[in-house]
Amino acid sequence: MVVLAFSIAIAAATGLVVAALVLRGNDGAAPPPSTSAIDFAGIPQDGTVLGSPEANVTLIEYADLQCPACRNYSEAVLPTVVADYVRPGNLNAEFRGVAFIGPDSEKALRLVYAAGMQNRLWQLQEALYRNQGGENSGWLTDELVRELASGIPGLDVGRLFADADTPEVAGMIEEVAGQADAAEVPGTPSLFIQIGDEEPYMLELGIGSAELFAALDDALAG
Repeated sequence: MVVLAFSIAIAAATGLVVAALVLRGNDGAAPPPSTSAIDFAGIPQDGTVLGSPEANVTLIEYADLQCPACRNYSEAVLPTVVADYVRPGNLNAEFRGVAFIGPDSEKALRLVYAAGMQNRLWQLQEALYRNQGGENSGWLTDELVRELASGIPGLDVGRLFADADTPEVAGMIEEVAGQADAAEVPGTPSLFIQIGDEEPYMLELGIGSAELFAALDDALAG
């Protein structure tokens, strides 16, 4: 069972952090998204990294695409990270996917890394979160992926599926699994900040969104 290290509920005024999972339906599926999709247009992408190559600070997220708390982070906190920090060119965001939960996690991971080969990882990972089903329920069908991927401008769907089964993608997954082990990642989502070439440091588990933004501000201030 995944340890939910950073479970965040939407509470704009206070940035409230809750220990509970996102509420699930009777079938185990996530509820409909409560926020609009993030606009990634115009923001540079390079594989798993979103943001300007000139940015000196990176927010690293270890995530499992079946993790309900990861979905919650994507909906409740990531939009502000992107709008206020990444889009202005001050911060990079890096996705490091892990497959803790099971088979659907592994399939999703192959697909988002394949999307990263076309610099569309962030669009696809968000689309998958917004359509997340019950854990290992078989929700991640090829039909769903084709439907979501076809709605992402610039993403070649045929190439996406072909790349997902390549040794290159398998190597990316293996590399991140090694990084997660070395960093002693306790579960998903886990967030790290890296300044320049320094060793990334993990943020305190359970911090609220306000504390996250303060930590980012501190890192950017040097």
